[in-house]
Amino acid sequence: MDRTKKIVRCAIYTRKSTEDGLEQEYNSLDAQYDACTAYALSQRHEGWTVTKDRYDDGGFSGGTLERPGLKQLLSDIEAGKVDIILLYKIDRLTRSLSDFAKIVEILDRKGASFVSITQSFNTTTSMGRLTLNMLLSFAQFEREVTGERIRDKIYASKRKGIWMGGPVPLGYDVVERKLVVNVPEAEQVRAIMQMYLAASSVPELVDLLARNGSFTKVQQCKDGGTRGGVHFKRGNLYHLLSNRIYRGMTVHKGEAFDGEHAAIITEELWNQVQLKLATQGQGGSSRKVSPRTGVLAGLIYDGEGRAMVLTHTQKGNRRFHYYANRYETLGDSTASRVSARDIENIVVDQLSQTLASGSHTQSMLLDGSYTSEQLHNVISRCYKLATELGAAKYARKQEILRNVLDRIELNENRVVIRMDNRSLLNIIRADNTVQPAPTNLTIERQAIRLRRGKALRLVIPAPTAETDIQMRDEKLVALLAESRTIMAQITDNPDKSIPALAAEQGRCRVRMMKVAKLACLAPEIVTAIVEGRQPLKLTPAKLLAAELPLDWADQKRALGFG
Repeated sequence: MDRTKKIVRCAIYTRKSTEDGLEQEYNSLDAQYDACTAYALSQRHEGWTVTKDRYDDGGFSGGTLERPGLKQLLSDIEAGKVDIILLYKIDRLTRSLSDFAKIVEILDRKGASFVSITQSFNTTTSMGRLTLNMLLSFAQFEREVTGERIRDKIYASKRKGIWMGGPVPLGYDVVERKLVVNVPEAEQVRAIMQMYLAASSVPELVDLLARNGSFTKVQQCKDGGTRGGVHFKRGNLYHLLSNRIYRGMTVHKGEAFDGEHAAIITEELWNQVQLKLATQGQGGSSRKVSPRTGVLAGLIYDGEGRAMVLTHTQKGNRRFHYYANRYETLGDSTASRVSARDIENIVVDQLSQTLASGSHTQSMLLDGSYTSEQLHNVISRCYKLATELGAAKYARKQEILRNVLDRIELNENRVVIRMDNRSLLNIIRADNTVQPAPTNLTIERQAIRLRRGKALRLVIPAPTAETDIQMRDEKLVALLAESRTIMAQITDNPDKSIPALAAEQGRCRVRMMKVAKLACLAPEIVTAIVEGRQPLKLTPAKLLAAELPLDWADQKRALGFG
């Protein structure tokens, strides 16, 4: 009689929605992994064995499938490497019914299933899937009903004039969950409105306030960090100048109600400011733009330091947006007009690459007085912001760019992106003891105009034989050097795993494992990156996320080396 049992390959998936506590030596992901390992051990008589690969998603929400650990797991399932997914709870896998249906479809196609060790479900049977779908449907219904109740409560409270939280506006403090006038800040708000009436425009007011040393209100975050305390920008000022909370009102979806708090702006001053805003809002870069254009409006300047405004041309039903110099003249050698889509894509791409580079963060964002833990925290949060920026919708992308960028200079043959170090530390909610470097981070890239068909496009050129070294991506080179360092540590410590080494160094073990695999890149790929001959689309983020085949020829094809 054959006593051999079929080996059942079990992959353990763990997830935690926030990054809090992930730096600890033994965190929530480790606890989930150990519990699932113990459960698999109890089923060893059934042939269950845990795969050597770990699939961890630390700091990722369950409301989306855009998670690196889950993507790798689904890829391995498609490749036939996994029979069962082990979970601590079902919601670790997903919180969305539609996403759950997609995952189950993949599992069914490959004859795989999943097991929740704290909940009794067997998705290999039709009854098990029906029960699970019913529970997920009720869970989604409960979330939606709860959301409706919260929205109704907020609306009813604001009708009564109750402040319902959020960023505390300049001019007020919160005492016992109510807005109370902060006298010095209230004077600052009134002074800003008087200065606006005397100034020619909001951009001029931005410069005046910068010279006067005026800063936005410092906001305390729940994680102990702070936001704000930076120079005013156009977006801050437009919001302040039109915020009806200064007239003692609360606003909900455009409706204004009498608030419980005191007004700090007189009706006469308020009306004067609103009249000027309405008058100036009829033209130039202040006009209302398409929901998918103008993400860089107010940030772009030409080679002569002149502001470029958003404009458009129309052919039939199609509208083409541009950033143009309003003083554009014939024979002007500086950049006078550029496609909005081209420059926006370039800025987002270059900024994402820079934020994903730990070497740039360390050398140009921090002033040197920091601990290794603070450095790791800033690097990991910048990397997460880079990932978010690449996939963000218009509103969020605009929010990030307007908070992080100081200005963009579009010269005849290059693009210069100047960042605001302090604002960047604020948006990633860095430790408030971390100080930015005195020199703001600057990204400079060669840019050329190419005629493609009938259109003139702005592009970042690919490396050429004459510019190999100059076009080298230092972030990619630093990533390769980091992978060599990690592999040396692994070799020198054969008794320690990568998670153990990461815990000792206070680093993210998931990223450390991704970087370590780059030590297996083909020598030709490494040489090309060092010499600056890599494909233009190969960024550090894409290199870390890429699936690297063992065969070197397959690696070259996967990374776009031809």
